[in-house]
Amino acid sequence: MGQFFSSFCNDTTVPKLGFDLEKTTPTNEDQPLYETVSNKLLVPAPDLLAQLKGYTSSDAFKCAIQNATPENEEKAWRTVLPTVDMLRSFYQYTSELQDSLPRLLSVLCQDNTQFDRHPGLTKELALIFDFVYDFDYWKMRTPALLNNFAYYRRLLAGGRYHPSPITLPNDDDDDDSDRNNEKGGDDAGHKKHGHTFVSDLRSAMQEDDQAHKITMFLAPSTPMMTTVMDAVTSYAGKPGAQKNVCHCLVALWAACVHDLTDKKRVPDSHTTTCLKSMVIAIILFDHIDPQGAYYKQSPINMKTTLKLIQTGPHVTEEAATDSLLSALRYNSKHLKDESTPKHIKSILLSS
Repeated sequence: MGQFFSSFCNDTTVPKLGFDLEKTTPTNEDQPLYETVSNKLLVPAPDLLAQLKGYTSSDAFKCAIQNATPENEEKAWRTVLPTVDMLRSFYQYTSELQDSLPRLLSVLCQDNTQFDRHPGLTKELALIFDFVYDFDYWKMRTPALLNNFAYYRRLLAGGRYHPSPITLPNDDDDDDSDRNNEKGGDDAGHKKHGHTFVSDLRSAMQEDDQAHKITMFLAPSTPMMTTVMDAVTSYAGKPGAQKNVCHCLVALWAACVHDLTDKKRVPDSHTTTCLKSMVIAIILFDHIDPQGAYYKQSPINMKTTLKLIQTGPHVTEEAATDSLLSALRYNSKHLKDESTPKHIKSILLSS
């Protein structure tokens, strides 16, 4: 793919990859990984996004803060618990994201001379980026989420409310349980299905630790993008991986560009996926490549990209021109470099 990659540089054309991103399916060789990643990241994505988009704040928190009676605090506590469960599911998803992205990249980046051997995994990566973009778009429009979770942590810290008993995985539980059952020990019956039922104190400590991690996850304005950035950057930091990851991101960008250019045969849903995935790929490339995505000789043709963003059909709120340009503006690393052409800066940095 070295020759293919170099053909992008300073060129108004975008070479074709040899597959249609919209209609592609995984090869037999890639099917097991495709299904594993799909079950972990793509299947739960619509439900997680629906929960986030449907979230509404409650006056119960305001009432409990302004008038901290036991009744108001109890009502606020009951109100916040579903929110906590939702945030836990978001945080657990990021763990799957951190685990699955390197597995995808290890296949997509292993042989840059035959990138088009893995069309299904390439499409899967685009769909993951699509969800990441949408999640962060709606998270930024839900400021009450972090404030309400902060109230939950406040009640935990005060010691007035405690989480329900939780269970912690323990690889040694089955053996320990068998030994206790044989001995008739007191621990028999306290262990079940590979989990240990923990004490209230330990449960509270575990809950506080997880609450802290969730707070750290929610702190960035774009938490999912931050997770992806960390995972991809970490993978690219392996010996010899940086160049391959950059090639992969450029190829994904090119696939999106070609599908967007052929608007007559591309449905609206795929158009929005391509626009958002293209933007995420550029942002990641800009952080991983030492020179970024915007310099004149960049393999990513920003003139073509910006034209597609400005003229493409924007059928969803998330994929509106202003939203896509804002994502590039606020998440890029090298946009303000002296090497970035003035006309690119003019478009992206204008308010």
